[in-house]
Amino acid sequence: MACALYCLALLLLTVILVAAEEDAKITLLKFEKVMEDDVDFESHVEMIKQDDGTAIINGEFKQHVSLDNDWKINITLYHAHKPDEEYKKSPERLHTGVCEFMSTFYKKFFYEKLKDYSNAPHPDTCPLPPEHYHLKDYPYETPKIKKMMRNGYYRMFGRLQKEDHVKIEYLVEFLVE
Repeated sequence: MACALYCLALLLLTVILVAAEEDAKITLLKFEKVMEDDVDFESHVEMIKQDDGTAIINGEFKQHVSLDNDWKINITLYHAHKPDEEYKKSPERLHTGVCEFMSTFYKKFFYEKLKDYSNAPHPDTCPLPPEHYHLKDYPYETPKIKKMMRNGYYRMFGRLQKEDHVKIEYLVEFLVE
């Protein structure tokens, strides 16, 4: 489920960590898998945009290895004022072990809602044993939120790593207005 947690973390951190002003609007531009080590994981995630500005997320995640704090979730954010400008690395960053993520961010921001749409593990589960996880019709909304970041274009790269080896990486691009 770390694969699922990792993907959701990227999407939900878009909402939690980014905003410009009180009436900020976040528009998701891209969500895609950059790479995956299919020996350890198999994942397929799709986001389906709805007419009302919301979206739903569906996914299948096959985790073939146990995950603990030796596995790191690393999320890095880049910003540009215009889409054709050079993106500059933002100081906002998340780098944490899987178990630490489970007991903090996952527990606080994801689990209560996620459990209704998936076979998500309890936040106290760690290490995470190999498992086949499902995510069905998880509602992703981009509510208006307050004051953390400036308007512009963002790229958020998320990686799940073991030692120096990237095992899975996703990219999220969005616009804050």
